[in-house]
Amino acid sequence: MRRALAGVGAAAVLVGLFVSFQQEFAAVLPGSWVFVLLVAVAAGIQSVSAVLARRRTEIYETETGDPERRYEAPVPGDDLHEIMGFASNRGRGVNRSRDRVRERLVAVAAVAVADTEDCSESEARDRIERGEWTDDPIAAWFLSQDVGLAPAERARLLAAAPFSQYEAAFDRTVRVIDELAERGAR
Repeated sequence: MRRALAGVGAAAVLVGLFVSFQQEFAAVLPGSWVFVLLVAVAAGIQSVSAVLARRRTEIYETETGDPERRYEAPVPGDDLHEIMGFASNRGRGVNRSRDRVRERLVAVAAVAVADTEDCSESEARDRIERGEWTDDPIAAWFLSQDVGLAPAERARLLAAAPFSQYEAAFDRTVRVIDELAERGAR
């Protein structure tokens, strides 16, 4: 059907081109409304056929990749925040996390003590281990394994932070180190 209509269309185009160059043959073709109606019907059938053929055509599509996501740069202290999350909980591996936090604080405190006291870092670490680096008993206890905490100080710490003495001691130790570092920077 499509080939026949295409053949009729091609013949009509050729006849039209021929008549446009040789206009004397135009009188041979019937010019009545029936001829125009036949051409319109043929064009309509061809149009419907083209639309139906298009509906049966398989659609090929492609999938685009996901758009590039923004890179999230780590913020200084993210790892410490994560370690503190583990260290603040009670469960397995807490002591290891607390030891890692304590080691990092000892390293920072040793630099601050060395700057403030004008001594070497190894000497500063010895002072921290003996609890001689600060007057604050909780900060001294928090960073040293050899320094104990008096029962009265432990009771005050418990009263100040009934849910997490570890976090309270950590905050207090960081505050003492920060004050020490500010004095060393002057």
